[in-house]
Amino acid sequence: MRNIIFLITITILLSYNAKSIAQQSGNSTYGQGYNATFGKIDTDEKLFLTDSTFIIPASVALNVIADQYVATFSTVQEAPEVSDCNAKIDKRLNAFKADLVKMGIPDKDIFIDMTTQNKVYDYKVNDNTAEQYIKGFELQKNIIIRFKSISLMDQMVIAAANHEIYDLVKVDYIVTDLQPVYAQLFDVATKIIEQKKSMYLAATHSTLAPSSSIYSEKLYSFYPGQLYKGYKAYESSEVYGDYDNYVIKDLRKSTTFYYDPISYSGFDKVINPAVTEPAVEFALNLAIKYHIQK
Repeated sequence: MRNIIFLITITILLSYNAKSIAQQSGNSTYGQGYNATFGKIDTDEKLFLTDSTFIIPASVALNVIADQYVATFSTVQEAPEVSDCNAKIDKRLNAFKADLVKMGIPDKDIFIDMTTQNKVYDYKVNDNTAEQYIKGFELQKNIIIRFKSISLMDQMVIAAANHEIYDLVKVDYIVTDLQPVYAQLFDVATKIIEQKKSMYLAATHSTLAPSSSIYSEKLYSFYPGQLYKGYKAYESSEVYGDYDNYVIKDLRKSTTFYYDPISYSGFDKVINPAVTEPAVEFALNLAIKYHIQK
């Protein structure tokens, strides 16, 4: 019984991570609470005991730089006829596509996707009657681009704008081979568990049975598109009094967006923790069950 109590005490002390990394600083404090619960991983280390078994957990995180990216641009064209819409929008998209090929992006990695076709309505006003009519049509198409170097993004945005394509919908970050990522996390987690086991046994003078088993395992992944946050940093005055005859015009306040990795608090180890380029973040919770020999 004395061994069990001491084992619990050691586990509680080891559950605090000495390398916690603060994520909030500077003007980002204006955005505290924004999407605050997203990305929370259960890294609380719990030691489950019976008279003959105990479980040792490990939590490990890894930042991986993507090896491929997929960008989606959207554009819209209006014209009196659908055929005119299609001809005009295709002319712009094909010109943009030609620029992408010049950048070294293969034609096979560029796809044009038609998403919507709508009628455009307007009104004719005659005396006191406003009669609605079909003014024309609106066609929307997306151009989806796969590429390998994020440094191409600036060139792509400028080239798109040259062809009146201004809407960058999203950029997906792709890690092609996930097996080495999992294998690295698993290897590090098992080594941490072995270290903890040695400390526990030295502290409690217990003897373990030769066999053990995986008690639990959970793999998480978080992509940059999920991890951006935003805030508006400003202080403003208020106007009081009888100003019913005035129109108050406020200055436009811009929103700042920034990449905010998951909190590393509670992890036993974070591999490649300090990244400047937005990365894909993986985390593994692993627990192994051991038997105590009587």
